[in-house]
Amino acid sequence: MDQKQFEKIRGVFDRSGVALTLADMSLPEQPLVLANPPFLRMTGYSEGRILGLNCRFLQREGENEQARADIRDALAQGNEVQVVLRNYRSNGEPFDNLLFLHPVGGRPGAPDYFLGSQFELDGLGGDRPAAAAGHAGALSRDLARIGAVAARLEMDTRRQLAEVAAALVRAWERRS
Repeated sequence: MDQKQFEKIRGVFDRSGVALTLADMSLPEQPLVLANPPFLRMTGYSEGRILGLNCRFLQREGENEQARADIRDALAQGNEVQVVLRNYRSNGEPFDNLLFLHPVGGRPGAPDYFLGSQFELDGLGGDRPAAAAGHAGALSRDLARIGAVAARLEMDTRRQLAEVAAALVRAWERRS
């Protein structure tokens, strides 16, 4: 992606109300190269502290083992994935995060980037599936804007994404 395309994607990120990150798959450890204000507010980190890091900094060792395995498989195959992770803000406070990862650019199975969208599940009250579906809809609109810039953006329809989000939230609610 050239600098002009990157700046257009940054513009979409900055205007989005959805927490978004972009990881560069061509670099060791797949570091974050973009993080928008909603992500920074959610996590409590500044952009200067996190750019250049892999998003694993939000996790603690020994947690999220199945979700981490699902993420590793998706990254290795260049596929999208949705998982729920226990993450930690900069102050150490835990939160449950519905993570959407989507390949961007490159070729099928070997994307140049992965876009991450984070959705906090804590404190939503009773209708988490509907809230997650709303998040998925906002994410789909943002991805459509990014898709105009990154023509090879691979993703399912908004309805499928919303259904997956709602199913993941229901599974997360049943975990205890």
